[in-house]
Amino acid sequence: MAKPLKIRKISPDDQPEKAARRILRTRIKEFYSCWPDPDHTPTLEELHNLRISGKRLRYTAESLRELYPDRLALLIDLLKLNQDLLGEIQDCVTQRGVVEAYIERLRRRSPQNDQIAALENIASEYARRQSTLFAQFHETWRGMTLDEFRASLRAMVSRVKKTKESFSVDRTGGDGLAQYRAREQAAAESFSVDQAGDEARAESVVNVDHGDVRRAGIEHSE
Repeated sequence: MAKPLKIRKISPDDQPEKAARRILRTRIKEFYSCWPDPDHTPTLEELHNLRISGKRLRYTAESLRELYPDRLALLIDLLKLNQDLLGEIQDCVTQRGVVEAYIERLRRRSPQNDQIAALENIASEYARRQSTLFAQFHETWRGMTLDEFRASLRAMVSRVKKTKESFSVDRTGGDGLAQYRAREQAAAESFSVDQAGDEARAESVVNVDHGDVRRAGIEHSE
């Protein structure tokens, strides 16, 4: 998992508008660094890093939205859409891998087993759905990488609402930088949680230990 970019030259004593600009600019820069060229076919690792980085950016935007009245809604909605699509793609990758691994073991033990054909159909369905989901995500990502869209993001980040209050862990009671740091930590830890959930969903399709194959269909991320 890609490490988050460090936010430099920031402290709890900074004015909110200054801190907000630095935080958002850093998270946006990190987000776009995961897959900068939409014409380049990304690896699964790049897609995963984009998903995690998108979570960090989304949590940041949600934490700072009071300083950007009515300006972060579109970005947050797009990030939510991206997370849903990338999450479903990861589900397909994980579950397809479990099915294909079981097929290989079954072929070694019993090459003529009737379950092999059914399992291959399940694996093919995961592959088709993965391709469909990726096409949907790719279309959205192309739009987000357009120069016009990125220029609008830069302009939006600069138009922060001015306030006399400063970010302080003691004074905000969890808002501002304190809330941002807590959410960033949650995003950093989300990979292990997500992967565990993916594996659990995969095992619900193929019970390897008992050799029980169930045609459960394609499951989606919650």
